[in-house]
Amino acid sequence: MRRHVENGGLTVHAVAGNHAVFFGFDLADEVRAGCLGFAIRREDLTDHSARWMSGFKTFRSQVAEPNLTAAYPTETNPIQGMWWGDYTTKPGHSYRYTVVPRYGSPDELTSRDSVSATLDVTTNDPDAGIHGIYFNRGVAASQAYAARFGDPPDQLPPDRRAAALTWLSRGLHEALIAFLTTDAGPALALRAAVYEFTEPSVLAAFAQARAAGAEVQVVYHADGDQGALNEAAIQAAGLDRAMLIPRTHAVIAHNKFVVRADRLADATLAAAQVWTGSTNLSQGGIFGHSNVGHAVRDPGVARAYLGYWAELSGDPTAHPLKTWVSANSTFNGAAEATAGIHTLFSPRMDLRPLDWYAAGFTGSTATAHITLPFGLDDKHFEPAVTAMAADGPLRFVMLNTQDDHQDTWSRDQAIQVAVGAEGGPDVLSRWAKETLTGFNGHVDYLHTKILLVGALGETPTTISGSANFSEASTTSNDENMLVIAGDRDVADVYFTEYMRIFQHFYARWWAAKLGTAGADSHSFLTEDDSWQAPYWTMSPKSRERDLYAHQVGGNG
Repeated sequence: MRRHVENGGLTVHAVAGNHAVFFGFDLADEVRAGCLGFAIRREDLTDHSARWMSGFKTFRSQVAEPNLTAAYPTETNPIQGMWWGDYTTKPGHSYRYTVVPRYGSPDELTSRDSVSATLDVTTNDPDAGIHGIYFNRGVAASQAYAARFGDPPDQLPPDRRAAALTWLSRGLHEALIAFLTTDAGPALALRAAVYEFTEPSVLAAFAQARAAGAEVQVVYHADGDQGALNEAAIQAAGLDRAMLIPRTHAVIAHNKFVVRADRLADATLAAAQVWTGSTNLSQGGIFGHSNVGHAVRDPGVARAYLGYWAELSGDPTAHPLKTWVSANSTFNGAAEATAGIHTLFSPRMDLRPLDWYAAGFTGSTATAHITLPFGLDDKHFEPAVTAMAADGPLRFVMLNTQDDHQDTWSRDQAIQVAVGAEGGPDVLSRWAKETLTGFNGHVDYLHTKILLVGALGETPTTISGSANFSEASTTSNDENMLVIAGDRDVADVYFTEYMRIFQHFYARWWAAKLGTAGADSHSFLTEDDSWQAPYWTMSPKSRERDLYAHQVGGNG
């Protein structure tokens, strides 16, 4: 949902997802002078509560030694930025936000009656409708985690560990278990293709569905180190081997999808829903690094996945599978761009989808956002990114670790980059030390594979699934991707979650690059209106102010 309000020289735009509402602000020239930031009051019209939203920064002159884990109300410690996200909303709730610019001095803040804006939004309910989109927290290294739990989950007592995992899951684990077990019985069939198959609660859910009478079959990666981990988990869970199909002929059987189907009287299956996304069925996938699970409640899409699963279940070698994919998951960039839900499976004979992804990211006349756990592809993406005009639409790149060519392709202000990082006393000098879960040994922070083309426009395209944007994921591995064109509600969920993670990593990454002294200088609010300057100069901040407040299409 999108809302736009202008009043008294203040512009506010809001984009609502499931657990997040992202705001863009702007101020007319006549109301900028003396503005020390924005106070935001939120009313939950569903549960009838209200409060001033909070932040971690304070005016040094007022709170010189803030509590390391405390948050302070924006009424007295306003937001000094032209965009902001509320990442504490609940799905399916209606909210009323009042945005109030604050003037005066830190010790005597004032407001102007004629300069404020109020708008109502309703967050999406992922348990209803065609698309159920579930992002885990993905930010164990956060002030929120430090305040609630302090130590990593495995260093907590059992009850606190359980609470920490629930917080980290943020509904993803619960939704996955429900997908596997709801209405399980003889009329249900589950068909899964998975890479990491080690989380005990998920293996137990498959067993629970089978014990209830459902017909369950799981194709799992059974080769190499990950195969050994899967076999150990299967043995520990005591799963019946009759429900398991080892996948031994894939380079990497990298899928993470499950199809729910109805078992008909003639023993055929009627596909109904599919669960897909980037989330491996492992502790690290669900509770650790950033991931998304995406349920599509559409029989047509589910049928496509069921057909792909049937081919995988024979454990084919590369050439027969590529031949099947070429015939049954054809690629046509023009077709994928038309409104609807499209599926792309791998391995494929050629790299056209990868080139199409690169062209979408660099060639769009609107903004584009991408997540890259393993860096920017240097044959298809990097040449296109390097050739981009510096004055073109902004592009956003989120990385798990710094890319080896990052200094080259992010040389100008058209590319905004955030890299996985954690903070604490060394780089965020006055905040509590942050810590990771310890669940992820290879990819610490970011595991999603997301491309958003024109996410804030009238006709956005959302691409999400198991495949990294690489040659191996296109022509070698077992992979699947969703291409969802023209659906603003889906784009809004992905955009708000992208910005949640991007802002989180961006602050920590740049604090680390600035060093301790630079981090300290940004640890407090500015005591006058000079904080505004970067937002009205020729800089990325100025361009982002204009983007978030004025360039969003499809307003309600």
